[in-house]
Amino acid sequence: MGLSFRKSFGSGPFRVNFSKSGVSYSVGVKGARVNFGPKGTYVSLSSHGISYRRKISGPQASIPQVQPQLTPAFTAETHNIASASIGQLTDTDSRDFIAELTKKAGQISYLNWFGIFPLIAFLSVILFTSFGSRTQVTHPATDSTLVRVTNFEGVNIRATADARSAVLKAASYRQTFNLLDSSDPKWLKVGFNDSIGYINRRFADSEHVHHDEESAEQTFLANPYAAYELSAGLLIFIPLIIKLKKSDKKRFEMELHYDMDEQFKQIYQQFNNHFGTFSRSARIWQYLNASPTNDYKRTGGAGKLIKRSPVRGIYGNRLPLPYFITNVAIPHLKLSNLELYFLPERMLIKQGGTFAAVFYKNLYITGYTTRFIEDEMVPADAQIVDRTWRFVNRSGGPDRRFNNNRQIPICAYSEYTLRSDTGIYEVITTSKKGAMDTFSDFLRQIGDLQARMAIS
Repeated sequence: MGLSFRKSFGSGPFRVNFSKSGVSYSVGVKGARVNFGPKGTYVSLSSHGISYRRKISGPQASIPQVQPQLTPAFTAETHNIASASIGQLTDTDSRDFIAELTKKAGQISYLNWFGIFPLIAFLSVILFTSFGSRTQVTHPATDSTLVRVTNFEGVNIRATADARSAVLKAASYRQTFNLLDSSDPKWLKVGFNDSIGYINRRFADSEHVHHDEESAEQTFLANPYAAYELSAGLLIFIPLIIKLKKSDKKRFEMELHYDMDEQFKQIYQQFNNHFGTFSRSARIWQYLNASPTNDYKRTGGAGKLIKRSPVRGIYGNRLPLPYFITNVAIPHLKLSNLELYFLPERMLIKQGGTFAAVFYKNLYITGYTTRFIEDEMVPADAQIVDRTWRFVNRSGGPDRRFNNNRQIPICAYSEYTLRSDTGIYEVITTSKKGAMDTFSDFLRQIGDLQARMAIS
């Protein structure tokens, strides 16, 4: 069992802390204390509130202030459902955190550029310079004479050049044999199956056949020292790669540690359980755009056409960066244009190598049940509330002018809209009714708690 200790003393807002990791200094008041020390970012979560403190190792990269872009209003034209540029999605409370995360993500990897890529180049040079190819003759050119049976009824092959000799084999029409001797004016000496026989000239013809030379490309070791060169190269690259990997880990490593009391641990367990309930919905879609339509006859009576895409990935725990260290599971949602990571106190957004973050107090999630005319396969957990026709008439019945007019179901799906004042605008739909209700309610409760506190 490891031993740990932590002592601190101070006066007023100033405090000195002693622990196994070293000495740190902090300044602030309860609920808003910033820590200067060897560790990374810390968030303290308890039933009494939330405090946020982080390591400050130097000047923080600044994120340009961008004027928030309002969510586009619904018009008669096609309405794209998408968040604003990721550069403006971060709220004020998360700017320092995102600056550090973006800085880490923007650095080049020493391991890749000075380790892996040179190793690949070295192995490629060894491969292309150590082996050669040459042409090897597998069958030389040959000339031979064949005997072909011309009698429609076939012919007997005799043991000797005599019609009264024993029959060795019965040859069929157009069957061929190798000619061994043609000096006899009446008989042709042929070979077959390691045997020798004779065919009467009246029942066969001979013809000359030429066989071209056959060759194949063969690979051979052109550099006899290739094994030694490969071994020497690996002895250099393996320690270098190990060293570069440690260097990358030190440069890229970012720690986000959560201190939770027992009560908040139980609450956080619900956080993961609620996300699990949401992720188990049979189908989860992301809305891409919506457009109104007046062609009710050909849309089953729908007044709006929705273009949707299945959510590309749902994970109970996924890290935003390879060397991101945390002591909690991070639920992850991969949309077509963005990746969403749900930290205990904020939502992290990723697009390529760029990040943004919004505290839950600044995230607004609204959800309601919607009737959706489903023209695809109905998910197993969907609730069918009604049916309509693929082509309808004015009274709502089937339009009989269309052949093969079938009934299609109307399903009760749950639709959730995620918004923020900074420009987040995403719409997610679940086939299971209310699949995201508990998860969105939990985020809303955390946001309400944050709104009542000062978070620095």
